Amino acid sequence: MPVLQRKLRAVVDTNLFISGLFAKDSVSAQLQDLWINQDFELVTSIEIIKEISRVLSYPRIKEHFKPAEDNIRRFYRLLFRKAIISKGIYQTDKIADDPTDNKFLACALEKKAHYIVSRDPHLRNLKHYHGIQIVDATTFIEKVKAK
Repeated sequence: MPVLQRKLRAVVDTNLFISGLFAKDSVSAQLQDLWINQDFELVTSIEIIKEISRVLSYPRIKEHFKPAEDNIRRFYRLLFRKAIISKGIYQTDKIADDPTDNKFLACALEKKAHYIVSRDPHLRNLKHYHGIQIVDATTFIEKVKAK
C-alpha cells in the first residue's frame, strides 16, 4: 500500500497576506493562488488574523489600496473556510528583538507546519525553528511547485 504524503503546510506572515490581496502580479499573489488552489495547506491563528485585520484598517493602507469591504469579507470567509486555524495553545519567546513575531513560530509549531513564509528578517534570520524551515515566498513557491 502506498504511503500518502501530507501536503506542505505553511504559516504565512502578515505582510505577505496584505501584499497578496492588492498586488495581483506579485509573488504574494502567486502564494495566495497556490493556497486557494489547495497546493499547500495554510496554517494561521486568531492572533495572526487579528494582526491582518489591524493592518487592513491602517489609514495608509485604506488610502493607497482603497480595499472594497466586499473583497475583505470574501477574504475572511475564505480564510475561515480553507485555512487550518490554531487554537493558540503554544507560546514562545524565541524572538526577543520583535516579540510580536513569536506568534508565527508558535502557530507553526502547534499545527506542525513544514514552513514559515516571511519577508521579516527577525524570522528569516532564524532559518529554522524546531524543524520548521523559514523561507521567503519565492523559495516556498518553488518547493510547492516541485511537489
